[in-house]
Amino acid sequence: MIDVSSRPSGAIMPGGRLTTRRGVLQAAAAGLAALALPAALRAQEWRRVQTLRERIGGAAVSTGGLSIELPLVAEDGSSVPVSIKSDAAAGIRSVELFAPRNPTAEVASFEFGPEIGPLNIATRIRLSESQTVIALARSHDGRLIVAEREVRVTTSGCIAPAAPADGSTDMQVRVRMPKNWKAGAPGEVLTMINHPMTTGLAQDGGGATPPQRIIDAFEATLDGRPLIKAVYHRSLAANPYLRFDVTPRQGGEMRFQWKEDTGRVAEHQAKVSLA
Repeated sequence: MIDVSSRPSGAIMPGGRLTTRRGVLQAAAAGLAALALPAALRAQEWRRVQTLRERIGGAAVSTGGLSIELPLVAEDGSSVPVSIKSDAAAGIRSVELFAPRNPTAEVASFEFGPEIGPLNIATRIRLSESQTVIALARSHDGRLIVAEREVRVTTSGCIAPAAPADGSTDMQVRVRMPKNWKAGAPGEVLTMINHPMTTGLAQDGGGATPPQRIIDAFEATLDGRPLIKAVYHRSLAANPYLRFDVTPRQGGEMRFQWKEDTGRVAEHQAKVSLA
C-alpha cells in the first residue's frame, strides 16, 4: 500500500504519479503558452503531406501574409465554409487548397489576375474527418506561403449518402455583384451553380454508387482580362460557390463559365460600369 499521508494533497494518477494543484496549474500554463506560440511554430502539418512536399520541392516557405478561416467545429462535413485572405503586400498569384485526410486531398486551385487583390475569396468544401486544411499560395514575386487551420468534423462529408440530383435546376447559375462600381475600390462578387458534385464515393438510396460527375473548372474574366481561373476537385461541396473581391481597372463585360467533367458548360455575363 502507498502511504500518502505525508505527501502534498492531490490526485494519484496511473503509475502512482501524484498530481498537485500546483502541477495542474503549471500544466495549464504550459498549454496556454503553446497556444500563444507564433503560427509559424505551431502550424507544420503541411510538412507531413506528400503532395505538398512535391509541390514545394526545395523552395523556401513562409507563413506570413496569408490566412485561412474555417469553423472550429463543422457539424456537417459535406459543406464546410472556408475563406482565404491575404494582405496587400503579399501579391498572391495562385492558391491551392488541400484537405489531406480526404480521399482526394486536392480541393481546388485558383489563379488570379492583377485585379484580384488583396485576396479575399470564400467557398465551401467537403471534409471526410477532423483534420488540418492547408492553403499553399504563390506570390507574384515567386514566394511560397502556407496557411493552415484545424477543424473538427462531426459527420463525414465525403461518403455520406448521395442526395438525389434535381434535373430541373441542374447547371443553373446565380451571380450577385454590385450594381454600381467605384473606380479603384473592391467589389464583392458571389457566384454559384446548382450541381450535385457527385463524388463517385457515396451510395445513393438504392445502394448503388453513381459515377463521379463534378464541376471541374470555373473561369471569370472582365472585358477579356483574366480575373480567376479555377480547377475544382470532388472535395468541393455540392452547388459550387465562390465569393471573391474584384478591383476593376476598367469597366466592361464580366463573363463567367463553369465546365462539368462531362464537357457540359454553363455561362453568365454581366456589365461592369465604373463611377
